[in-house]
Amino acid sequence: MSQRLHTGRLVLTPQDPYLVPEDPASLFDALRDIGLITSPLEAEQGYLLGEAFMQLITFMGCSPFIRLQPDQSGEPFCHLRVDGPHSEPILLTGKNSLPPRCKACRKRISDWQSEPQQLAECPHCGHRQDPASYDFKQSAGFGRFLLKIENIFPQEAIPSPRLLEFLQQASNGAPWHHFYQQD
Repeated sequence: MSQRLHTGRLVLTPQDPYLVPEDPASLFDALRDIGLITSPLEAEQGYLLGEAFMQLITFMGCSPFIRLQPDQSGEPFCHLRVDGPHSEPILLTGKNSLPPRCKACRKRISDWQSEPQQLAECPHCGHRQDPASYDFKQSAGFGRFLLKIENIFPQEAIPSPRLLEFLQQASNGAPWHHFYQQD
């Protein structure tokens, strides 16, 4: 029997790609308290998902099959991984990624750079912007601190408003957003 392939991930990160929560440890305690995560995974920097996961993440379609625990089969399972904090924003892209849009003219930028803090010029209108502020329409994104919910197909699930509000409150009022990455 062949092993099922990893389908992708739902990534949660502060909207400001340069922001890192002041106290990540207390953020994870709070995520445990609301039931998004439970115990840490030993093999990687991550957590098993908690009892409220299905209330905090809304799945599209009917009856999704979500494996929440590792088993003997070795097939991918849904869990939360932590990526960061990084010294500079990193870009996560995947085979689902679309070229970003210019903030000013909204046209797609096909030849774009991925180095944050170096202003890039839009070839259509000449607007200069930090690549970390590109709009990828939830198909890629930048961040210094990223929460990756593994084994989620792009557009299959979205964070509930309750979860996004909770992350904002736990980050001193800084709003969060999400995007999808598919390997």
